[in-house]
Amino acid sequence: MISKLAGLRNLAAKIPVVLWLVTAISSAQLASSLSVAVIHRIGSPAATSLRLIFGAVCFLILARPRIWAIGRPQLAGACMLGLITCGMSFFFFAAVGRIPLGMAVSIEFLGPLAVALAGSRRLLDLVWVILAGLGVWLLTKQDHGSADTLGLILAGASGVCWGGYILMTRRVGKAFSGLQGLALSMSVAALVGLPIGVVPHWQALGLGAVLIMAAISLLNPILTFGLEMASLRRMEPRQFSILMSLEPVMAVVMGFLVLGQRLSATQLAGMACVTLASFGTVAARPKEAPPIAEGEL
Repeated sequence: MISKLAGLRNLAAKIPVVLWLVTAISSAQLASSLSVAVIHRIGSPAATSLRLIFGAVCFLILARPRIWAIGRPQLAGACMLGLITCGMSFFFFAAVGRIPLGMAVSIEFLGPLAVALAGSRRLLDLVWVILAGLGVWLLTKQDHGSADTLGLILAGASGVCWGGYILMTRRVGKAFSGLQGLALSMSVAALVGLPIGVVPHWQALGLGAVLIMAAISLLNPILTFGLEMASLRRMEPRQFSILMSLEPVMAVVMGFLVLGQRLSATQLAGMACVTLASFGTVAARPKEAPPIAEGEL
């Protein structure tokens, strides 16, 4: 068994880490688009909570973390990541229940962009801020009136959590080996989400919806979060952030292919502005020293 696991790790190490992250991005947006029908059927809180529960159970089975051997600072970091993950998930899925997937992800992406710009004093970064602001304004424009205000606010709240998620995922990924940190954080997210999503809505849950969310959870969070944490161990944060700029584009593609959602030319221009601002913010920065790889997936 040990030799088989070692063989899988060696095989995974030969796969370019960029491919890991592109797969994670595709998996995340495919899962989001597939979740929309379930959200409209049982509500976003119940769908989100089921997704977190299935993800936590799977990660606990895979990682089998030994809680008694974990230090207090490590445990605190995993708990913080779990709370952030819970908030990010609930806000985002509430948003995609009200506005198109591509629009939601583009607004949400302002969180990672803010993290990249934090503390900057470069004049060039002001250009990226203005471009991102223009993108958001264009995204809120509809053919008739404005986009759903609450949906935009929810996507923005998810973006705030996403910024914290990136910072804490890197920290937790370096503090734990394998998937232990992810298993603990997902368990916290599931426990916090349980009284919000499942308990008040358990009568509306049908076997079909539960099985569908179980299948979707294999894509996100299980595959997505696992590949993201493994990627952050093997690549620079700068490179990670550049590739994450593909998220809004992939969201539009999946929204169109799976849900038949179309954005207007104005909204597509807004999405392009946000993506370009995100790419430009990190691409123009000096290279950082690559992180030490440890505990590979």
